Amino acid sequence: MKGLRRAAFAAGLAGCLLGGPPSAAAEGRAEEDPVLCAMRAELERSQRELRLESMAGPYFLAYRVDDGLDLFAEASFGALLSSWTDRDRLLTLELRVGDATFDNANYLPRGASPQTRAFELPLEGDCQALRRAIWLATDIAYKHALEMLGRKRAALQNRAREDVPDFTAEEPRARFFEDDSTVPDVAAVEALARELSASFKDAPAIQDSRVRANVGNVFSRYVNTEGSAYAQSQSAAMVRALAKTQAPDGAVLQDFEAFHARDWADLPSRPAMAERIRAMAAMLARRQGADMVERYNGPVLFEGQAAAQLFAQVMTPRLLAIRAPAAPSSLAAYASSLRNPFVDKIGARVLPRLLSLRDDPSIDRNAGGALLGGYAVDADGVPAAPTTLVERGVLRTLLAGRNPIAGIARSTGNQRGELLMPSNLLLEPSRGLAADELRAELLALAAERGAEYAIVLRRLADPRVLLDFSDRPARQGDQARVERPTRAFKVYPDGREEPIRKAELAGFAVSDFRDIVAVSQRVTNHALDLYLANAYRQRAASARYGTTGGFPLVSISTPDLLFEEVTLRKPLGNVGRRPIAGHPYF
Repeated sequence: MKGLRRAAFAAGLAGCLLGGPPSAAAEGRAEEDPVLCAMRAELERSQRELRLESMAGPYFLAYRVDDGLDLFAEASFGALLSSWTDRDRLLTLELRVGDATFDNANYLPRGASPQTRAFELPLEGDCQALRRAIWLATDIAYKHALEMLGRKRAALQNRAREDVPDFTAEEPRARFFEDDSTVPDVAAVEALARELSASFKDAPAIQDSRVRANVGNVFSRYVNTEGSAYAQSQSAAMVRALAKTQAPDGAVLQDFEAFHARDWADLPSRPAMAERIRAMAAMLARRQGADMVERYNGPVLFEGQAAAQLFAQVMTPRLLAIRAPAAPSSLAAYASSLRNPFVDKIGARVLPRLLSLRDDPSIDRNAGGALLGGYAVDADGVPAAPTTLVERGVLRTLLAGRNPIAGIARSTGNQRGELLMPSNLLLEPSRGLAADELRAELLALAAERGAEYAIVLRRLADPRVLLDFSDRPARQGDQARVERPTRAFKVYPDGREEPIRKAELAGFAVSDFRDIVAVSQRVTNHALDLYLANAYRQRAASARYGTTGGFPLVSISTPDLLFEEVTLRKPLGNVGRRPIAGHPYF
């Protein structure tokens, strides 16, 4: 039923907004959608009437309405902890006053702003009730936009400003896609969480564990005053198993397994997920008795997930075309520090010459398997297209939305909800080594230093998948925070591997990527909901109002990465105390 309703909406809207007068049947189908009715009516009325006396109205206005359905269940040790089904309909609008050369965007205000609040719309199909909610949100956004424009002018009155416009033009487009996703009953989500969490009944070393399963779908409608419109849906299914224990000295040890798919039916089988969860628990138990690394400086091989997470945490934030916003004098120094230094590195080498990098939301597979970060159009309605970011080690451009920066005047189609984000990041080697050759190179580099062993990292912690958030490394000045390894191994020349109990990377910088000495032939794909430390600042300095929350999936495809010199050390800080009594189940 949902698919039929959305197909009718798409057909009707296409008839109304693509070239030529719509047929009577198409017009009728479009008018049957109450959300579209309300969006179009308020868009047209705001263009005519939204202006304060002696003030100009908005020169650009866009509405996006997201119908969300989210099912979630969390279980521990075979018992359900929580479960919910959430339906909502949320409005995000983009309202700009002034003109494209200078408007209310790219200004960082003090305190919270409407960009960070949720504008809820009625779930029912009452066009007038929907219009009332959209009208009130538009009124708030317009008044706030006028205030921000005035503050921005005052902040820049006696300061130099980059000669870059605040907004770029885009050709009007209308694109419509049918929803073919499937969402299970919440009972199925609960059953999976219970069953997988019971895997920890075979793991006496684990003190605490969780399995979180959720599946959701978002259907988005969009219209703007330029004439662009789209309708599309995106779905995601995730299962995450988290586990925590302590070493004999009290050191906290954590690890996780994560499974992602576009649809619930595409997740791995239950036995396959349970097997990986049990293996993760067994590895945590091995780490309890493993040695610490007091300090190590030498070659490190990042394999699989560790390579993808390293790239996500250190390099990915630098790939976004984000400029320093204007700000009041009290925030000017902070705002200036937010400028992406890669803006000045276009044309410079940021990776070794054997690596290139592109972002491509238009594909769903590569040699590494499925890619889950794609879409047909971005949140601004810009069609998906590949972007070559790095060519043979040299930075060529950055991922951009419609807020331009110096040297990048057009959107690359990477506005994802309220945030500028990558889609499918593909780190592609021009030449790579077979697995045994790469291991031999690692050991040869260690031998050159007279080291007894080398180190392989196979997993880094994910800041979104932690049981104990206090167990994170501190930020190190202006360097990226790299989460602690959860699967690290000493590798000896005779082939032996020994797990490392706990360690953290010290002083890792984005410039270290230029010093990668070798990579594997094979690439592996990893999906994650990317953590961006600048997410709030992106929202607060934009002209968008309202937030849908959530983080779209990003896929990172990468070879294994061999660095000649990386420093690992024993984590700093106090350790906790182990439980006094033993686990009651065991």
